[in-house]
Parts: sequence; C-alpha cells; structure tokens
Amino acid sequence: MDLGGSRSLFLGLALVCGVVVPHLSAQSSPPQTYSVTLVSNLTEVSLFSGRESNVKIYRNGSKELVEVTLAPQAGNSKSVRMRYLFDFQAHKAYTLDIVTDACSWMKYVSADAPVNYDPITGSAVMLAGSAKAKPKDLGTETINGITAKVEEFVVPGQGKSKFWLAEKGNFIVKLESFGPDDNDKPIMNMEVKQVSYGKPPDSLFSTPPNCTTQTQGEWSDTGVNAHAETSVEVQGSGSANLATNQSQGEATIRTPGPTGSQSSPKPAPARAAGRGARSPQAASRVTQVRLQVVPDHYAGPCPGHVQLVGDITTNGPGTVWYQFLAGAVSHSPEGTVSFSSAGTQTVTIDGTFRMTPRVPHASLIAVMEDQEGNHGPRNVSSGPVDYNITCTGQASPVN
Repeated sequence: MDLGGSRSLFLGLALVCGVVVPHLSAQSSPPQTYSVTLVSNLTEVSLFSGRESNVKIYRNGSKELVEVTLAPQAGNSKSVRMRYLFDFQAHKAYTLDIVTDACSWMKYVSADAPVNYDPITGSAVMLAGSAKAKPKDLGTETINGITAKVEEFVVPGQGKSKFWLAEKGNFIVKLESFGPDDNDKPIMNMEVKQVSYGKPPDSLFSTPPNCTTQTQGEWSDTGVNAHAETSVEVQGSGSANLATNQSQGEATIRTPGPTGSQSSPKPAPARAAGRGARSPQAASRVTQVRLQVVPDHYAGPCPGHVQLVGDITTNGPGTVWYQFLAGAVSHSPEGTVSFSSAGTQTVTIDGTFRMTPRVPHASLIAVMEDQEGNHGPRNVSSGPVDYNITCTGQASPVN
C-alpha cells in the first residue's frame, strides 16, 4: 500500500455497487464550452467523508475548472472547498485546497476531465460496458428541465441501478443505486441540476499563483496511477498488524507483495444513513466503526509513514466485510473479519505516503455479510477522520 499516490477513482458504472453496465451507444462529440451544476456522492471527498458534494464545472476548449464544495454539517463544522484546473493542452492538473491555500499539480494525460466529475464528457466512458445486463426501458422523465430516457437493470444478489440519460447529448443526468433488498431506499449517486452551453469567462481558467509543487504519478480521466507497495487482505477474528506481520486469535494476513501501478480499484459502497449495517439475510449487524490515524499530523521530507488503526464492533456472530479509505491511498485495502460472538475486532494497516495528500481525510467502512458472502451497498462508517500531512521536501523517485 502506498499512501503517496492519490486513490484511483475510475467510477465506470460497471463498478457502482457491483452492477454490470450494458453497452449503450456512445454520445456524439461532446460540446467544448459549457457550465454544469450538480450534486454528487462520487467525488473523492464524498467517498471518503460520506457527505454529498456540490460540484460546479466550467469547460472552455482545452481547459476545464471543477469546483467541489462540502458544506459544514451538525457535528462536523469543517467545510471542504477544492478547485481542480485541468489544462489538457499542457497536460497538467492543478489541485487547490481553498480552505488551507495548499496547491500542487500533477501530470494529466487525458483530453477530458475525470469521469466521476464531468458527466458531459465522462458518460461515454461510464456507459461503455458489457452487454451482460439487460436494461429495462422505463420511458422518459424530465429532471431539472432536462428530458431524459430512464433505464434500469438488476444484478441478482447485488441490487439494481437506475439511470436518466439526456435525450440531447446522451449524458447521465441522474444516477441512483439500490441494495439487494426490494425495500431498500434508493441511494443518490449523482444528479445534474443545471446545464448551460455558453462560453464561461476566461478569468476562471487562470493558473493558481505560486502553484509549483509537482506531485508524482499520472492522472487521467479514469483515475490516478501511482506506485503501490503492497495490497492487503486480512481475514479472520482477532487482530492483525501488517508492520510486524503478526496476528492474534484466528486472524490471517495475505500480502501478495509489490503490485506496481494501481488503477481502477472498486469504489466503496455508498454510505447509508443511520447506524447498524447488515445484508438482507444476515442475522447480526455492525453497530460501530472507529478509526485512528497515527500520526494525524506530519510535516517533513517524504516518503513518510502512517498507520491506520480500525475497530469494528458487532452485536453478534458473523463475517464482516470492511474497507479502508484514505485520501492518499492508491489501493484501498479491503477484507473480511469473522466474529464468533458480539464484540470488537481491530485491524491495523501500515502505509507510506510519498506526497502531500489531495484529500486530507480517512475513513473505515464495514458491513455484515450474509450466508452467501454477499453484502449490500449500505454500511457503517467511521466518518471522516482528518489528518494533516505535508511533504516539505521533494519526494523520492518512484521506481
């Protein structure tokens, strides 16, 4: 695991809740000037925090600006305001944290913005999937003034997804997912609120001043490629520590070793409201998830080291699926832990960060599996755990 490369976020619909996406006709050449306002749970900060993002997109030819905002909430007074400027001609992507005034840039290799940000250009990638699932035509609806075709398809045991595709432009206007239980409420993944095809002001696309720090790796429309030292899976009851490669109780550790470049990991299932998460057929449930990041503050030369310590509590026996999400993880480790009775299990993961994280939050999610080993999209989350890591020296080269 390498905490220095940003977690790759290929959010192709084949990965949303495990649903396989049918092949749909690709949209014609997308427009080169437009402005879009939307709400989304597919951004990096939403995946790590479990909170909904407000997104504004401005495209003008070879440049695109994406602004992502999370407003403060009760019990969480911190706001998030990120600004991403993509210069497709110069092959650079600038990341500016408006709250902390921290800025860096990364090599960008695609002609369009990441698919989890921009539905105008990203829908063609998201819709280019397999024909294994047969979509159900639900007619047409108007979403925020946009006429859209409605499609729904189901993967047995995993749930269903519902899409609204704009008749003009064939881009995704709205996306919802459902768990395997027929009574599950829909989870809103993304919804476009407003679209305009006029030319945005040139002033929006100015390069951030004093933004000279380069972060390692390559960013593309399907994610970030960065070195990953180890992929990790921990199974069993008890506790496991990757640093010492030792475990207690029945826990086992599997570390396949160097994995090289990582891209397109499976995104986390959408976070559910409320407490207590289980699959429809599971008798027990996860009642609490806690996460600690050690250290939670660091400023100095990189690479450096960080430890994620998670506690998962259940109200009975069963097997729990979990996944660590950290703002700078290029491969988010997931695994299962077995409980013989109600109690708490601890999993500890060690990693290395090689650059200042673009999203300074981490979280741990968990859900009880059913007897078939399935788990739905609803889970219990630790919530966002903040950490403050700043690389003051040049990162070591990645081999």
